[in-house]
Amino acid sequence: MTLCACPVCLTASSDPSCAACGWVLTDGPWLGAITPDREQAFADELTRACRLVDLTAAARAAAVIEPQRRGTLFGLVRGAPATEDELSLVHPRPTESDVAALTPVLGWLVEAGKRTLTVVDIDSSGIEVLELAADAVGAVRQVSTPRAIAWTDLVSGLSSVSEEAMFQLAGGVGVLARSCQLDVARADRELSASVPTKRTVVLQRLSGWRLPEGLAARWPDVHHVSGSRDSGQLIRALAAHTPLRTGYHLLAVAIDSDGWTRPHDVPLFPAGATAIETPPVTVTTELPAGAADVLVVITTHRAGAAGRGFDAVRVLRWLVPETDTATVEFTLNGPGDVGVRGPGSMTLDTAAAANLATLIDAIPEHYRPPTGAVDIAFAVELCGTDDEVGQRRRLLADWLAEIANRTAHRHGLRVAIIGYHDHHGPLPRGVVRVHEFDSATKRMATIVDLTASQVHGADHLAPLEDALELATRLSWRTPAVPRRLLIVGRRAPYGDDTACPNRLRWQDSLGRLRDNGIDVLAVWDTPPGLNPVARRGRQMATVWRALSLPGESRELGKVAPTWLTDRMRLPKSAESTVVLQFPIIETIKQEFST
Repeated sequence: MTLCACPVCLTASSDPSCAACGWVLTDGPWLGAITPDREQAFADELTRACRLVDLTAAARAAAVIEPQRRGTLFGLVRGAPATEDELSLVHPRPTESDVAALTPVLGWLVEAGKRTLTVVDIDSSGIEVLELAADAVGAVRQVSTPRAIAWTDLVSGLSSVSEEAMFQLAGGVGVLARSCQLDVARADRELSASVPTKRTVVLQRLSGWRLPEGLAARWPDVHHVSGSRDSGQLIRALAAHTPLRTGYHLLAVAIDSDGWTRPHDVPLFPAGATAIETPPVTVTTELPAGAADVLVVITTHRAGAAGRGFDAVRVLRWLVPETDTATVEFTLNGPGDVGVRGPGSMTLDTAAAANLATLIDAIPEHYRPPTGAVDIAFAVELCGTDDEVGQRRRLLADWLAEIANRTAHRHGLRVAIIGYHDHHGPLPRGVVRVHEFDSATKRMATIVDLTASQVHGADHLAPLEDALELATRLSWRTPAVPRRLLIVGRRAPYGDDTACPNRLRWQDSLGRLRDNGIDVLAVWDTPPGLNPVARRGRQMATVWRALSLPGESRELGKVAPTWLTDRMRLPKSAESTVVLQFPIIETIKQEFST
């Protein structure tokens, strides 16, 4: 076999055409004599081909050489020094990011243990061999220190001048007029020890460079990528694209209506989810009454799948806000890395993580909220003058302040406010504004914002029956704590003589409230001009007494905050109460067998 050196790129070849640049090495025969014109045409074609090879190499090398050093590079081109305009005619090859190149193999890497991925990263400084594996939580980690191999260890005839070496690696010959070849035997020796016989992905950052392309062709899985090499940054960026080996869950406690408990997992992110494609997840939790802090535990086990043993991904100590429910946002950043954001402050709790099994075993089989806990709802009529409604607001604020002072337990008191306005005509219409249960502090602010509305229709009837119906649907705590409903109004509800436009009967709603263990207390003031001893006045007084606890109905002007608080029979706080250390998931409370 006869080898022939290509006059354009100096590549040795036995083929009719050069595999590197395409120059025809052997051809013919040609008819006719070799005339001076033919010789000149051949020489001109060879000159153009040589310059095109050098311009292409110079354009690619210029991408990795600082602008102030490119003069040396341009002077290497055969024929005449290259210009910037000539180099701009060379179009770069399409590339992808190194992260995109590795993303398809991440699922293979993390789905089973003890797998290793070898990454051969080729750039102008040489070759870096990096081994990656998934750790215990499925995150991609570097196995050992990357091994660097210089181009001078793999290529013979490479110049010691940086600009010339880059020009040669890109396939240029230029005025150097000497060959530069990949030493196959040396490459075998250097790379056999660095690249084990495992799955290998090649990141070729020198797309179109003749010698690096020849080296990359030794492996089947080659990706032409852009950007500079930074193995640390690459591993960090892969986290967002790495699929979860197992699903992630929030550890919570489920409590049925009788107080029986069980650990319960709230799904956060399923197996196979990636951070780059997964939006944040929000979970609304009920905070255990009496708890100054709770644990936010993210696990890989489903509740009950491994007894009461859980593998914790992250454990945070949450200093909970002064509220009864809170919404927490969970953001997947990658395997083993979940961001958590919510009201209050959260800090890592390594001690709790180490003793998680003990803490789970400490969850009581039966749980009742602290005896100092109480749910109180106010239903207040907002029809009347500003002064009239303002008086009700002030009394509400005074009562709530007295109640809060009497409630020793920090999170034991929850307050809801239902404001009701008049019907407008006989048609059904929403007349009630509900402010659901929250802390006394937040509901005190709600009282300030209650606004008066004009009286419409009958001067002795108000849609109190609508407010009572909405009170039956409030989020009263389960398992039940003491429950109280205080009605503050002036006019009686619509009754049998004058039907409610919304077809509600106050007697039905009141019955359901009492059946659910909700004590109702009413205070009221007589409408102006109404004779209390007349028939209508006596009827109204009879209705107000029926609405309230026996003997406890009282006119508004005769009620002091202390009297009212006494009549509401607020529970005393117990000294010894089991406090849950995990959030309660209110929406999944259900009956289940123990």
